[in-house]
Amino acid sequence: MADARRVAVGIRVLTAVVAVLVAAAMIAVAAATSEEGEGTTVLVGTLDSPQIVAVLILLGMIDLAVLVFSLRATRVAARVAVIVARVAATGAVLVAGAGVFLATFPTTIVSPLIDDDGCDTGYLVREENHWLSSSSSLYRMDGLVATSVASIWNADGGMPFHEGAYGVSDENGTLRVSAASVVETVTVPELTGHVPECGKKRPTYQAGRPAPTPTAPTPVSLGRAEAELERMYAATLAAVPGAVGTDGRAVASSAPTRTTCDRGAAQSALTFAFATEDNAASLEKILATWDAAGYEVDRAIQTDIRFDPVTTVTLRIVDRSTIDGTIHGTITSGCLSEQEDIR
Repeated sequence: MADARRVAVGIRVLTAVVAVLVAAAMIAVAAATSEEGEGTTVLVGTLDSPQIVAVLILLGMIDLAVLVFSLRATRVAARVAVIVARVAATGAVLVAGAGVFLATFPTTIVSPLIDDDGCDTGYLVREENHWLSSSSSLYRMDGLVATSVASIWNADGGMPFHEGAYGVSDENGTLRVSAASVVETVTVPELTGHVPECGKKRPTYQAGRPAPTPTAPTPVSLGRAEAELERMYAATLAAVPGAVGTDGRAVASSAPTRTTCDRGAAQSALTFAFATEDNAASLEKILATWDAAGYEVDRAIQTDIRFDPVTTVTLRIVDRSTIDGTIHGTITSGCLSEQEDIR
């Protein structure tokens, strides 16, 4: 019992220390920001003052939850109060966690500003993505306190400074900063007392390749589609040697039949039905033959489909062994012009 009390006391002392540290950190962030005036922020990594405060609030809520969950009570009323406090503390942690998520959700990157000669200018650029756009803010650093000196709005949502897609030139003590994504140029003064480090490299900018212009597929004539249809029918028969038709005779080659479509186009079709010693195995061989020919795969109700979007040749095949003991299939083309290809 004494050990449990010592542990509880230790937890409460620890949470009190953490609470003091969190409060001190929040006061320090607020003081550093307010003393320097508007446009200043505490910058730790990629986190600015509002984000740091959000993280500190979350730490404070977690610390409070640890303290509440360390409480013990013997009386009924006290136990109810402890349970209510635990629920409230848990809710506070969840709300603070959501706040941190919302505060840090935008993608943020901090990069040093390197001039065109490869020298460090002493400025930092903090880029933040805002859905379809982004902002690039230039900061002058004084320890952890950053003062905004210029900003660039990128309508394309890019991060030009992180990608190295920018330029920095020195003109009589003034730095002219430009980004590839915008037309405007901003100027900032050279930092007095700053000793630049040269020999630095920034990321090499590579402009995105233009999307290729899609090329319309060459129209396929009915004659070409029929030739492909006949070729695949012959390959189908070759895959199942010994197949017999519904009349009990060996299946022979057959020519497709044409039907007229709208606007002078026509469609070819070839229907077959045959049986083998093992229809299920034969069906697998036929499908494998079409797969090997590069046909795309689809399936409807109890029907296997193979099709080629270029030639428009389509196979629909089904095993009806339980009905009439045969494999039924149809090979068709799309509605195509009967005019021959000029190629």
